[in-house]
Amino acid sequence: MRVDVPIGRRTGGEASALRRLPFRRLSVLLAAILLSMAAGYVGYHRYAAATQTVAVPQAVPVRTGSLVSTVTATGNVVAARQAKLSFPASGKLAELNVAVGDSVKAGQQLAKLDTQALEIKVAQAESDLKTSQTKLQQLKDGATQEEIAAAQAAYDAATAKYKELMAGPTAADRQAAQTALDQANATLAAAQAKLDQLKAGPAQADVVAAQSAVDQAKANLAAAQAKLDQVKAGPTQADLAAAQSAVDSAAANLKSSQAKLDQVKAGPTQADLAAAQSAVDQAKAALASAEDRYQMAQNGNLQEAGGTSNSALQQAYDSAKSNYDAAVQKLQQLQAGPLPADLQAAQSAVDSAQASYNAAVAKLNDLKKGPLPSDVAAAQSAVDSAQATLASAQAKLDQLNAGPTDADLVAAQTAVDSAKSNVASAQAKLNDLLAGPKASDVQSAQSALASAKADLAAKSSPPKVTDLALAQETVTQSELSLKQAQLDLQNATLVAPFDGLVAAVSFNVGEQVSGPVVTLVDPKSARIDATVDESDVAKLAVGQPATVTFDALPGTTLQGRVIAVAPSGTTTQGVVSYQVSVGVDSPPKMLPAGMSASLSIETNRKDGVLLVPNRAVRTQGRNRVVDVLVGDKTETRTVQVGDSNDQFTEITSGLKEGDQVVIPTTSTTQPRTNVPGFGGMGGGPVMIRNGR
Repeated sequence: MRVDVPIGRRTGGEASALRRLPFRRLSVLLAAILLSMAAGYVGYHRYAAATQTVAVPQAVPVRTGSLVSTVTATGNVVAARQAKLSFPASGKLAELNVAVGDSVKAGQQLAKLDTQALEIKVAQAESDLKTSQTKLQQLKDGATQEEIAAAQAAYDAATAKYKELMAGPTAADRQAAQTALDQANATLAAAQAKLDQLKAGPAQADVVAAQSAVDQAKANLAAAQAKLDQVKAGPTQADLAAAQSAVDSAAANLKSSQAKLDQVKAGPTQADLAAAQSAVDQAKAALASAEDRYQMAQNGNLQEAGGTSNSALQQAYDSAKSNYDAAVQKLQQLQAGPLPADLQAAQSAVDSAQASYNAAVAKLNDLKKGPLPSDVAAAQSAVDSAQATLASAQAKLDQLNAGPTDADLVAAQTAVDSAKSNVASAQAKLNDLLAGPKASDVQSAQSALASAKADLAAKSSPPKVTDLALAQETVTQSELSLKQAQLDLQNATLVAPFDGLVAAVSFNVGEQVSGPVVTLVDPKSARIDATVDESDVAKLAVGQPATVTFDALPGTTLQGRVIAVAPSGTTTQGVVSYQVSVGVDSPPKMLPAGMSASLSIETNRKDGVLLVPNRAVRTQGRNRVVDVLVGDKTETRTVQVGDSNDQFTEITSGLKEGDQVVIPTTSTTQPRTNVPGFGGMGGGPVMIRNGR
């Protein structure tokens, strides 16, 4: 800032004195005056006021551009395609093939329930369908000749039984009833005799038998005790010698088997090969001789061939050929070395001999160690069992000697009473037969006859339309049940409906699942949901362009468009707001849901219009005016305005591009301290603030 200090008019004496001062002294005086005035100015502004703002004009050119009106808002990223996938029915989770963050393709299997019960339902539904189809086909085919014959036989049997019932009991029936009565009387007599015997006391034969059982039990106990004593005493020298002999025999067998295995592994000796080669040579010579004799017989010299017939010579030749082939094969086998089967058989024999040897050694060692606790326990158990048997036999003998107990007498009396009841029942049945058929028996026989007659008629006649319709409906119901079971089985596998990322997994394998199991999102189809004030919602419409920025992604700016504006608002603490959704045109590969975003939605746009800053336009009376800089002066012009935004106003007339319009700005002077030579008081820098 330049400060012009005006110098007032001097009087004539002062001017004359000044003129008389030398130029150097005049310059010093003027400098001192200027410095004093500057110091006073600074001191005044420092101590009289902290800052002082004055209006400073600023000119900007009128330009042609685009007038863009926007609405700003903040919101969050929301996945436009999101699916919370669950099974239609609850069950135990058997497979879980994804984890949070996995990328999946449409149709990929994500999870699967335990399908054992569902597979059983499908099999049951298939069986039910086959059954209903078979019944329908049977109904359409009608009864077979065998079924008609069976129905006829059942009808004949029911007729015969009815006639027999109406004719009364036969002599055989009366005889059977009489026999049953006689048997019941015999049973009663036996029960009464047993009761009388109990009351009379035990027979001498029963006492003798009981005493014999006691003696036998004592003998068994003595034998068991002797066996226990023998086990506790340990093995005898004879037992040890026998066990040692078994070990020696098993060792000899093992040695022989090992030698046989070594011989097989070593292969044939030169002597074996020479013997086999000799056998081949002999067989070859025999074959040549047989072939010569056969050829001689073929040429008509049967006598020289030494044969009786061509067939005999042919058999001799075939036999020689077979012997030669066998000798060659044996030689080749010896030359090729041992066969795997021979090695396996020899090794198996060694293994078996080794197992037998180990068992014999183990048995010998067990004998040397003495009896096992298990052997002692088994022998003791046998003694205990023999003692229990002896006690039981002695108790029975004592019981016989003591006579029957009250319980025995009660049981015998009960048997007598039951036998008497059976006699009464048999007598009543005989009386019923002699009295003829009852009305209930006749009615039952008539019902059975009518049922057999109806069954015969049904099988002899074609099926009714209603029966066919009912069977067809059963087949339809079975088909629907099968389709439902198959659908339930299919729904037990969870697949991805679209390409995306796994956002959440709610269950683990083995748990009972109910509700969403996997949450899938499509990161390529993201949108921004934000809220705007009620004063701005009227400016918004679907399709308006928007710019999206993110605090968490510096430098990332995305373009999008408004895809939805909520028709109703939400009131929070008296403030009404509306939700607006903006779709992103080309989202990056990863745009996490929930991330904060800032929106700038373009609500109106005019291209190629004259623009001036809003602060350049003011109201004067009924007109809108601006100050235009013309040369070094300003003039006020009346203008016509159009639309405006928060920064610029459209000028429809009154200005042209390039005109310089004046906008008011502020100039602030701040105090500066510690100026050398001025005791901390001096001039400061000038800061210009644009009020935009």
